[in-house]
Amino acid sequence: MPGRRLVQVLKTTKLPRLSRGLRFGVLAAVLLAGIGAWVVYGSSAFAVTEVLVRGATFVDPAQIRQAAAVENGGALAAIDTDAIAGRVAAVPPVAQVRVSRDWPHTVVVEITERTPFIAVPADGAVALVDSSGVAYRTVEAIPDGITRAELRTPGPADAATMGVLSVLSALDGELKRDLETIAAPSPTRIELRLRGGRTIFWGDATQNDAKSDVATVLLGRPGDHIDVSAPGVPTVRD
Repeated sequence: MPGRRLVQVLKTTKLPRLSRGLRFGVLAAVLLAGIGAWVVYGSSAFAVTEVLVRGATFVDPAQIRQAAAVENGGALAAIDTDAIAGRVAAVPPVAQVRVSRDWPHTVVVEITERTPFIAVPADGAVALVDSSGVAYRTVEAIPDGITRAELRTPGPADAATMGVLSVLSALDGELKRDLETIAAPSPTRIELRLRGGRTIFWGDATQNDAKSDVATVLLGRPGDHIDVSAPGVPTVRD
């Protein structure tokens, strides 16, 4: 049978033996690989001694280091950069994070902070909310250039918040320049309050471009209260 013949051939064939030099070379390579692995993972030559935070302007770098939870003295090669990034990303003011190694001893955490899109006063303080709806920081006063928004529960899961952000993104020109406050007691009752006391009832956050165009035209007409909730049939009253 073919199988038996193959076994007989293998038994009778003399395989070349490794030369002494080749065996020594293989042994040396294995030994060097082991030493290299120990140097990188087991010795202090490449141990973590510093966590460097970059991009922190308003966030305390100490808060980022605490969230990163990098073991001091651990092997730099063994750190889980994705896990570290995930922990740092959970810090509310952090919009983006990138973690890398700077050999031989440093973990580098680069963050991009959130920037305010609206400011929501509540309980004597002001919550800053970014363009994705995240309330990430509390300050004492509304920063210059940031729109005041009245919302009950600001956040990315709140339909009124996301509606306000959508409406603001559609505003430009005179409408945007004169806006003082945008209020949304519910997702379908969004209202713009302008300088001089004029108001624009927007309704929900649909047809925003059409509503913006109609409202801009109606600003040139007399009347303090504009309703563009149905942009095809807007109304103006004193």
